[in-house]
Amino acid sequence: MNDQIKQMSVPRIILYHLLPGVSILLLGILFANPDWGFGLPSYLAILLAIPAGLIPVQLMIIKLTAKRQGVRFRDVITFTGKMPAGRIILWAVPCFLLGALAFGLFGGVEHTWWTDFSLMPDWLRLDRFTMDGWSHGILLITAVVNLMFNGLLGPITEEIYFRGFLLPRMAKLGKSAPLVNAALFSVYHFFSPWEIITRVLGVAPFAYAVWHKKNIYIGIVTHCSLNLIGCVSMMVTVLQM
Repeated sequence: MNDQIKQMSVPRIILYHLLPGVSILLLGILFANPDWGFGLPSYLAILLAIPAGLIPVQLMIIKLTAKRQGVRFRDVITFTGKMPAGRIILWAVPCFLLGALAFGLFGGVEHTWWTDFSLMPDWLRLDRFTMDGWSHGILLITAVVNLMFNGLLGPITEEIYFRGFLLPRMAKLGKSAPLVNAALFSVYHFFSPWEIITRVLGVAPFAYAVWHKKNIYIGIVTHCSLNLIGCVSMMVTVLQM
């Protein structure tokens, strides 16, 4: 499988999965820190780290790889074969349902394990973010940014990077590649460690679907759909305030 694609070493696989997460965390700290940072709500701080860190870092890594190999950007993105929209949806729907089930049933349970987690300050903890104390303008900006970057542009970039760029270069791991990909993708969310196991359970189904069908559009549709649930809910709540 993917014999023509140069495979990554295990250390490089780990590095390339986790490096973008460092930029997101550092920018989130800068945007949220109330003492020497911008003092923004934790949720908005992490959201702004998507266009400032997540998207440019992941696209830059792909671009540098393409330049090093002397090919075009799109040539290093794999699993982009044509598939009828209906078939993509048929694959995405069960993946979405399994993901929603994982987050809905297990998310709360795992979160209780991190209740006393003290390594992360309260001003950065997304699980302690509330809409109380923030102006309606800030909340509206947060909801719009959330919809745009967390609902669409962020997950699209992540699927291109994690499932279109990295996953094909992990073929030497065999059938475990999608699970390793999902696990490292989960850890890369350094800003929300209380969802590591839940996220693995939620992402693994569509990581395997993308791997099996060699089509990242299944992952894009599933990932965006899962994220949009919370984005639309937040937007509706803010608009009703």
